[in-house]
Amino acid sequence: MAKKKKTFKISLIVEAFQNLEKSYVDLKKHISLPKEEFVKNKLVLDKVRIDFNLAFESCMRVCRHMSTILGLRTSSKDCLVKLAQHIGMKEVDKLQRFTEFYFKYRDLKDAVSPEELYDFLKENLYMFKEFARAVVEYVKETTGNYLLIDFDLLNEKSKFIKDSIKKIEFVLSQGLEEFKSKPMYYDRTKYFYQVAYDSLFDICKHLAPKFGIRKFGDDCLSKMLEAGIIPQEYYMDVFKMTNLKNKLISTWEVSPEELYRSLEELTPKFGIIVKEISKSLKKLLEERSVRR
Repeated sequence: MAKKKKTFKISLIVEAFQNLEKSYVDLKKHISLPKEEFVKNKLVLDKVRIDFNLAFESCMRVCRHMSTILGLRTSSKDCLVKLAQHIGMKEVDKLQRFTEFYFKYRDLKDAVSPEELYDFLKENLYMFKEFARAVVEYVKETTGNYLLIDFDLLNEKSKFIKDSIKKIEFVLSQGLEEFKSKPMYYDRTKYFYQVAYDSLFDICKHLAPKFGIRKFGDDCLSKMLEAGIIPQEYYMDVFKMTNLKNKLISTWEVSPEELYRSLEELTPKFGIIVKEISKSLKKLLEERSVRR
């Protein structure tokens, strides 16, 4: 049987660059201080060290992964540069100096004064952004996945939902009286309901930004309803699904009979909602394909 071709893990790249963005924003805020204040403030200098390390490690996480997929032989000190050369990034020489400075600063072999650190970051911090931009463009162009959708993640979460619902349905098939008489059934269905809901929520979190939903939290599924990704006719189903999940993870008492009846009503809705999200995703991909 032919070996499955290794491909880029989109979720790894996206997650790493989201972490990079957080550290980048903090670093930018630190170097917006007047130089005199920056160099004298030990607390700021400590935070800069943490954020610089986190930002660099976020880039390295992507670099190690992509180097493996692309067959590049790299070390921690040349990974970014070798990958940058491979993907055709501009300013590779500047990235080389950036990397050298980072290791000098990190390893403490040569003292880096606060003044030198401030000046360096002021001039070169943008290299983090340039590296991320170059990587993302390369991944989009070489995979044709212009929305950076992690289909492996979507398939995995869909399988979790399907498997969990199957296990719940088996327990429900034993009947209400059997369900009430065996605490194990209660615990089992409660656990698998949470797995199914969390998996659906993970699908929502991953896809919401692709549909242009920028701000969301626990209301991700509601935002998809508002945007028409999930049809409005499923509003009450989504409301009840979320409400049951919140009850089960809180101190709210859910009786065995209430749980049984709720699961009877709600478990069939998971597959329907996944299908509706899939339809909307297919439509989005077709529209993007036409535009290109």
